Amino acid sequence: MVEILWDMIDEMEIMNYQTIDLVTAKSDYAQPRLNTAIWPGYNASILIQEADNNKSDTLIKEIKEMNKNAFNSAEIVAVHSWKLDD
Repeated sequence: MVEILWDMIDEMEIMNYQTIDLVTAKSDYAQPRLNTAIWPGYNASILIQEADNNKSDTLIKEIKEMNKNAFNSAEIVAVHSWKLDD
């Protein structure tokens, strides 16, 4: 899913982001990924800094639409946004 998100970010001309690989995580919509024998694997996180609210809102909308069409819960992308002043 990371590559799909990178493509979306590039198409929207969002220039400021970082990808963190090997993230352990628990969520209420998928199996935990804790890199243990019981819960193997990792997630990834993409942190985006975007001042244009239209781009941010559009990206969030596209991710939510992508989640509706997910093949299974492992393809769900969590998206969170914080609007900051200065």
